[in-house]
Amino acid sequence: MRIQSNNPAAQLGKSGSTGRARSSSGGFSVPQDSGQTSRSQQTSHATGLSDVTSLLALQSVEDPMHGKRRKAIRKGNRMLDLLEDVRMGLLSGNLSVSVLQQLERLTEMSEASGDARIDALVEEIGLRAQVELAKLEGRRAG
Repeated sequence: MRIQSNNPAAQLGKSGSTGRARSSSGGFSVPQDSGQTSRSQQTSHATGLSDVTSLLALQSVEDPMHGKRRKAIRKGNRMLDLLEDVRMGLLSGNLSVSVLQQLERLTEMSEASGDARIDALVEEIGLRAQVELAKLEGRRAG
């Protein structure tokens, strides 16, 4: 089986009498069809169909990282919600110890993301939660 390159874009700019009969009057004439042209056209249609089939098959394959990403996104959203609660608690003067403890637990349970900036940010959030917890405990003891 011979595989031929199917690159229609490369043939767009070519001109000449390949497979075409030109009339001297300048009118339109029907190109003469050779057996090779029809075979290559049939092959290109089959190739296009298999390309679509391959794409559909790839879409059905489950990404193993998809579940981890979804879990990380949920954890990140939970952290953002807790940080909002901390901000509101600091502004109102009613900071909850349980919110800080939840935030600290989330940062301790976090796995490495692979991005140094995100990992550093999560560490800073955990440190801030520990500092605020120490401040609250110091106020209660004193």
